Amino acid sequence: MNYKLVIKLLLMVVIVVLCVKRPVLFASVAWFSAENNSVSSTHGIDVSHDQGQVDWQQVAQSGIAFVYLKATDGITYTDPKYFDNLAAIKNTSLAVGAYHFFEAEDAPEQQLNNFLSHIKGKGLTLAPMVDVEITREQSAEQIKSRLHEFLTGLELQLGCKPLVYSNSSFWQANIGPSFNDYPFWFAHYGDTMNPPEGLENIQIWQYSQTGTVAGINTLVDLDKVLNGKYALEALKCSY
Repeated sequence: MNYKLVIKLLLMVVIVVLCVKRPVLFASVAWFSAENNSVSSTHGIDVSHDQGQVDWQQVAQSGIAFVYLKATDGITYTDPKYFDNLAAIKNTSLAVGAYHFFEAEDAPEQQLNNFLSHIKGKGLTLAPMVDVEITREQSAEQIKSRLHEFLTGLELQLGCKPLVYSNSSFWQANIGPSFNDYPFWFAHYGDTMNPPEGLENIQIWQYSQTGTVAGINTLVDLDKVLNGKYALEALKCSY
Protein backbone atom coordinates (compact mmCIF):
# COMPACT_ATOMS: atom_id res chain seq x y z
CA MET A 1 0.00 0.00 0.00
CA ASN A 2 1.26 3.47 -0.88
CA TYR A 3 0.97 5.23 2.48
CA LYS A 4 2.02 8.60 1.04
CA LEU A 5 -0.87 8.42 -1.43
CA VAL A 6 -3.29 7.54 1.38
CA ILE A 7 -2.11 10.51 3.46
CA LYS A 8 -2.51 12.87 0.50
CA LEU A 9 -6.04 11.60 -0.11
CA LEU A 10 -6.94 12.08 3.55
CA LEU A 11 -5.60 15.64 3.49
CA MET A 12 -7.66 16.39 0.42
CA VAL A 13 -10.80 15.09 2.14
CA VAL A 14 -10.10 17.28 5.20
CA ILE A 15 -9.63 20.36 3.01
CA VAL A 16 -12.88 19.71 1.16
CA VAL A 17 -14.78 19.28 4.44
CA LEU A 18 -13.36 22.52 5.84
CA CYS A 19 -14.32 24.41 2.72
CA VAL A 20 -17.88 23.10 2.88
CA LYS A 21 -18.18 23.84 6.59
CA ARG A 22 -16.51 27.25 6.47
CA PRO A 23 -19.73 29.32 6.66
CA VAL A 24 -20.65 27.50 9.85
CA LEU A 25 -17.21 27.61 11.39
CA PHE A 26 -16.90 31.34 10.83
CA ALA A 27 -20.53 32.39 11.14
CA SER A 28 -19.83 34.38 14.32
CA VAL A 29 -17.57 36.81 12.46
CA ALA A 30 -19.19 39.49 10.31
CA TRP A 31 -17.13 41.13 7.59
CA PHE A 32 -17.78 44.65 6.39
CA SER A 33 -16.71 46.25 3.16
CA ALA A 34 -18.28 48.73 0.79
CA GLU A 35 -18.64 45.94 -1.78
CA ASN A 36 -20.88 43.70 0.34
CA ASN A 37 -23.18 46.47 1.64
CA SER A 38 -25.38 48.07 -0.99
CA VAL A 39 -26.20 51.04 1.28
CA SER A 40 -22.82 51.53 2.94
CA SER A 41 -23.63 55.12 3.88
CA THR A 42 -25.84 53.76 6.66
CA HIS A 43 -23.19 51.59 8.34
CA GLY A 44 -20.94 52.46 11.24
CA ILE A 45 -18.87 51.15 14.14
CA ASP A 46 -18.38 51.90 17.82
CA VAL A 47 -14.94 51.56 19.37
CA SER A 48 -12.94 51.94 22.57
CA HIS A 49 -9.33 51.34 23.58
CA ASP A 50 -10.07 47.63 23.09
CA GLN A 51 -9.56 48.14 19.35
CA GLY A 52 -6.02 49.42 19.88
CA GLN A 53 -4.36 51.55 17.22
CA VAL A 54 -6.81 52.24 14.39
CA ASP A 55 -5.98 53.42 10.86
CA TRP A 56 -8.92 55.79 10.42
CA GLN A 57 -8.06 56.58 6.81
CA GLN A 58 -8.55 52.90 5.95
CA VAL A 59 -11.77 52.78 7.97
CA ALA A 60 -13.16 55.77 6.04
CA GLN A 61 -12.20 54.21 2.72
CA SER A 62 -13.91 50.91 3.63
CA GLY A 63 -17.37 52.45 3.27
CA ILE A 64 -18.05 53.02 6.97
CA ALA A 65 -19.99 56.28 7.33
CA PHE A 66 -20.06 56.95 11.08
CA VAL A 67 -18.17 56.16 14.27
CA TYR A 68 -18.97 56.36 17.96
CA LEU A 69 -16.03 56.61 20.36
CA LYS A 70 -16.12 55.60 23.99
CA ALA A 71 -15.28 58.74 25.93
CA THR A 72 -16.04 58.10 29.59
CA ASP A 73 -17.27 55.59 32.15
CA GLY A 74 -18.83 56.46 35.50
CA ILE A 75 -17.63 59.55 37.34
CA THR A 76 -13.86 59.52 36.75
CA TYR A 77 -12.84 57.16 33.92
CA THR A 78 -11.63 58.36 30.52
CA ASP A 79 -11.05 55.90 27.70
CA PRO A 80 -7.28 56.01 27.07
CA LYS A 81 -7.67 56.07 23.25
CA TYR A 82 -10.51 58.59 23.08
CA PHE A 83 -8.55 61.76 22.36
CA ASP A 84 -6.12 60.04 19.97
CA ASN A 85 -9.02 58.54 18.00
CA LEU A 86 -10.91 61.81 17.94
CA ALA A 87 -7.92 63.75 16.61
CA ALA A 88 -7.27 61.18 13.86
CA ILE A 89 -10.91 60.97 12.76
CA LYS A 90 -11.04 64.73 12.14
CA ASN A 91 -8.79 64.13 9.13
CA THR A 92 -11.45 61.91 7.52
CA SER A 93 -14.99 62.31 6.22
CA LEU A 94 -16.44 60.17 9.01
CA ALA A 95 -19.32 61.48 11.11
CA VAL A 96 -18.39 61.00 14.76
CA GLY A 97 -20.16 60.87 18.10
CA ALA A 98 -19.14 59.95 21.64
CA TYR A 99 -20.65 57.67 24.24
CA HIS A 100 -20.64 57.28 28.01
CA PHE A 101 -20.85 53.97 29.84
CA PHE A 102 -23.47 54.46 32.54
CA GLU A 103 -22.64 53.11 36.00
CA ALA A 104 -25.98 52.51 37.70
CA GLU A 105 -24.66 53.03 41.23
CA ASP A 106 -22.88 56.34 40.54
CA ALA A 107 -24.43 59.78 40.99
CA PRO A 108 -25.85 60.90 37.61
CA GLU A 109 -24.75 64.52 38.04
CA GLN A 110 -21.11 63.50 38.52
CA GLN A 111 -21.28 61.10 35.59
CA LEU A 112 -22.74 63.88 33.45
CA ASN A 113 -19.96 66.28 34.42
CA ASN A 114 -17.36 63.66 33.50
CA PHE A 115 -18.94 63.09 30.09
CA LEU A 116 -19.53 66.75 29.27
CA SER A 117 -15.96 67.70 30.11
CA HIS A 118 -14.79 65.30 27.38
CA ILE A 119 -17.26 66.10 24.61
CA LYS A 120 -18.22 69.79 24.69
CA GLY A 121 -16.25 71.88 22.23
CA LYS A 122 -14.50 68.85 20.72
CA GLY A 123 -16.00 69.07 17.22
CA LEU A 124 -18.25 66.03 17.49
CA THR A 125 -21.03 65.83 14.89
CA LEU A 126 -23.47 63.12 16.05
CA ALA A 127 -25.79 63.11 19.04
CA PRO A 128 -24.15 61.58 22.14
CA MET A 129 -25.05 58.10 23.32
CA VAL A 130 -25.31 56.55 26.79
CA ASP A 131 -24.61 52.82 27.12
CA VAL A 132 -26.87 51.31 29.81
CA GLU A 133 -26.50 47.56 30.29
CA ILE A 134 -25.29 46.74 33.83
CA THR A 135 -27.34 46.99 37.05
CA ARG A 136 -24.49 47.00 39.60
CA GLU A 137 -27.09 45.51 41.99
CA GLN A 138 -29.31 48.58 41.67
CA SER A 139 -33.10 48.30 41.37
CA ALA A 140 -34.95 49.11 38.17
CA GLU A 141 -36.46 52.15 39.87
CA GLN A 142 -33.02 53.47 40.84
CA ILE A 143 -31.67 52.92 37.34
CA LYS A 144 -34.62 54.67 35.70
CA SER A 145 -34.43 57.64 38.04
CA ARG A 146 -30.68 58.14 37.62
CA LEU A 147 -30.81 57.56 33.87
CA HIS A 148 -33.61 60.10 33.50
CA GLU A 149 -31.59 62.70 35.42
CA PHE A 150 -28.50 62.01 33.29
CA LEU A 151 -30.37 62.20 29.98
CA THR A 152 -32.31 65.32 30.92
CA GLY A 153 -29.14 67.14 31.94
CA LEU A 154 -27.31 66.03 28.81
CA GLU A 155 -30.09 67.25 26.52
CA LEU A 156 -30.25 70.61 28.30
CA GLN A 157 -26.49 71.10 27.94
CA LEU A 158 -26.19 70.09 24.28
CA GLY A 159 -29.56 70.92 22.78
CA CYS A 160 -30.13 67.52 21.17
CA LYS A 161 -31.63 64.27 22.38
CA PRO A 162 -29.02 61.64 23.29
CA LEU A 163 -29.34 58.04 22.18
CA VAL A 164 -29.91 55.26 24.69
CA TYR A 165 -28.04 52.01 23.99
CA SER A 166 -29.02 48.65 25.46
CA ASN A 167 -30.15 45.11 24.71
CA SER A 168 -33.55 43.46 24.83
CA SER A 169 -33.42 41.83 28.26
CA PHE A 170 -31.96 44.89 30.01
CA TRP A 171 -34.47 47.21 28.36
CA GLN A 172 -37.36 45.03 29.47
CA ALA A 173 -36.14 44.72 33.06
CA ASN A 174 -34.64 48.13 33.77
CA ILE A 175 -35.53 50.80 31.19
CA GLY A 176 -38.93 50.30 29.61
CA PRO A 177 -41.23 52.34 27.36
CA SER A 178 -41.10 55.48 29.51
CA PHE A 179 -37.83 56.28 27.66
CA ASN A 180 -39.29 55.82 24.16
CA ASP A 181 -39.00 59.57 23.52
CA TYR A 182 -35.24 59.07 23.22
CA PRO A 183 -33.73 57.54 20.07
CA PHE A 184 -32.71 53.97 20.84
CA TRP A 185 -29.61 52.03 19.81
CA PHE A 186 -30.58 48.35 19.89
CA ALA A 187 -27.98 45.61 20.40
CA HIS A 188 -29.18 42.36 18.89
CA TYR A 189 -26.84 40.09 16.96
CA GLY A 190 -27.99 38.20 13.92
CA ASP A 191 -29.40 38.57 10.43
CA THR A 192 -32.70 40.06 11.60
CA MET A 193 -33.60 42.53 14.33
CA ASN A 194 -35.97 41.24 17.00
CA PRO A 195 -36.88 44.03 19.44
CA PRO A 196 -39.06 43.40 22.51
CA GLU A 197 -42.71 44.42 22.46
CA GLY A 198 -43.13 48.05 23.47
CA LEU A 199 -39.69 49.27 22.40
CA GLU A 200 -40.06 52.15 19.95
CA ASN A 201 -37.90 54.76 18.24
CA ILE A 202 -35.04 52.42 17.28
CA GLN A 203 -32.60 54.49 15.21
CA ILE A 204 -29.46 52.33 15.18
CA TRP A 205 -29.14 48.55 15.17
CA GLN A 206 -25.90 46.96 16.43
CA TYR A 207 -26.05 43.72 14.49
CA SER A 208 -22.63 42.22 15.30
CA GLN A 209 -19.97 42.40 17.98
CA THR A 210 -17.49 40.32 15.98
CA GLY A 211 -17.08 42.37 12.82
CA THR A 212 -13.90 43.00 10.86
CA VAL A 213 -13.19 46.33 9.16
CA ALA A 214 -10.16 47.49 7.20
CA GLY A 215 -7.83 49.53 9.40
CA ILE A 216 -8.80 47.75 12.63
CA ASN A 217 -6.77 44.76 13.81
CA THR A 218 -9.35 43.45 16.29
CA LEU A 219 -12.99 42.45 16.13
CA VAL A 220 -15.32 45.43 16.29
CA ASP A 221 -19.03 46.19 16.74
CA LEU A 222 -20.95 46.76 13.50
CA ASP A 223 -23.93 49.11 13.44
CA LYS A 224 -26.56 50.20 10.96
CA VAL A 225 -28.70 53.33 10.92
CA LEU A 226 -32.29 52.39 10.15
CA ASN A 227 -34.25 54.26 7.46
CA GLY A 228 -31.12 55.06 5.46
CA LYS A 229 -28.84 58.07 5.24
CA TYR A 230 -31.60 60.53 6.11
CA ALA A 231 -31.83 58.98 9.58
CA LEU A 232 -28.13 59.64 10.07
CA GLU A 233 -28.75 63.27 9.15
CA ALA A 234 -31.40 63.40 11.87
CA LEU A 235 -28.84 62.28 14.46
CA LYS A 236 -26.38 65.06 13.65
CA CYS A 237 -25.63 67.46 16.48
CA SER A 238 -22.72 69.86 16.89
CA TYR A 239 -21.44 70.37 20.39
